[in-house]
Amino acid sequence: MTTLQLPGIRSLTVAETLPAQFTANVLDQPAKVAVTAAAAAVPPITVLHLEATDSVDPVTWTISDYVVTLPHGITLFAMTAAALAVGGTALAHGLRPLAGTRAIRALLTIWSVAAVTAAVFPTNLRGTPENMSSTIHLVAGGVVFAVLPLAGYLLARGLARTQGRTVATVVLATASAVSGLLSTALILNRMPATIGMPDLMLPPGILQRVTGAMQIVLLAVAAITLLRDRRPANAR
Repeated sequence: MTTLQLPGIRSLTVAETLPAQFTANVLDQPAKVAVTAAAAAVPPITVLHLEATDSVDPVTWTISDYVVTLPHGITLFAMTAAALAVGGTALAHGLRPLAGTRAIRALLTIWSVAAVTAAVFPTNLRGTPENMSSTIHLVAGGVVFAVLPLAGYLLARGLARTQGRTVATVVLATASAVSGLLSTALILNRMPATIGMPDLMLPPGILQRVTGAMQIVLLAVAAITLLRDRRPANAR
């Protein structure tokens, strides 16, 4: 029997009746899907930026501005969002056989839904009034940036308590912390504009791109950490 202890909840127990190889496959396959999904999220968003013209300023224009301005922006962003959602859903599904992962699974599911929602409801064109779609996009984007770092932190803490502190868990905890700090800065940088005040001093375009890139990295790191540290002892 493989038992893992996650933060503040009961132990994670994989049923004794499951063969060891089946258990390893249940844990490993979703993580491999998530790694692949994280990699698949990169090309569309890269192409989106390569399509930018001289009139598009990456310092002040956010990714959302690119999406609604460039010819294939909505499609390319949807491809990236869909890939991320598949990765988050795969990780949540992989944790289902393990008791005590409800909070992490819920966060990953919320993150995946928010990513798709942000793609389905694009923002408004620059210089035009905000509308319902742009408001939904703004909220969904905030959820995307806020939720994944918390899920990564909880996963890293739980694995460290169970398996001991390893390079993988330290990397995951560090990536979660960096992602959380960037997300906090991004959200705080956007808040004044939501109440009619000027943005803060940080350039929104660059800040959002760095934060978004860190989300993709964090998804991959979480999946790789599961592959390394969540295998049953007799499957290593």
